[in-house]
Amino acid sequence: MSRPKKIADDCRSVSCPSKRDCILSAAQEIFLEMGYGAASMDAVAARANVSKATIYAHFDNKRALFDQVIRGRCRRFFQGGDILAQVDAASDARSALRQFASDLLSIILSPGALAINRVVVAEAPRLPEVGETYYAAGPVPAQARVTAMFNDLTRRGLLAVPENEAPLVAELFLNMLKGDLHTRALLGVAPSRDDHAPLVRIAVELILARYGARPSAVSGGP
Repeated sequence: MSRPKKIADDCRSVSCPSKRDCILSAAQEIFLEMGYGAASMDAVAARANVSKATIYAHFDNKRALFDQVIRGRCRRFFQGGDILAQVDAASDARSALRQFASDLLSIILSPGALAINRVVVAEAPRLPEVGETYYAAGPVPAQARVTAMFNDLTRRGLLAVPENEAPLVAELFLNMLKGDLHTRALLGVAPSRDDHAPLVRIAVELILARYGARPSAVSGGP
């Protein structure tokens, strides 16, 4: 096997502002190319143009490095593009949920997200820590953020989701959006449609049909 190429001669490049960022960027590439089991700290060090000692100064082990790669992707989803800020600024639940759902689909159907999913699904049966790390670093915080979104929309009078039901509503909403489109994308099967709008519209309308705020709740009436 040829030595992994280095992503830059100097980690302090424009696209890689710190050694830690450089290591994470290199690790993501290596995990996607080699899989978790075959990936090594040597390969990451070579790709990032740093020493193994530098990697261990930032990350205790390969599992911790993988954990941070997944957590970083999750953070970029919720922070990049101010996705939740758009929800905060929305004046009605329908537009807030539709915007969020559209952005979510764009992320989970992106090549990078699908590639990570495939690595995890392939490796988890023989390396349970891969599945455990991915689930704890990705789906768990994602569902927590969506739960918080439903709670916030309810506090603002735009929805009427009981707080004890919010986690399950968030889970159902996320799964409605993934559905067959995500399964087809993971398997490399041509999508049944290129337009995500009908899926987004129906998923949002189902939520509103059950948890839409009553007019009195929005107007402040009795």
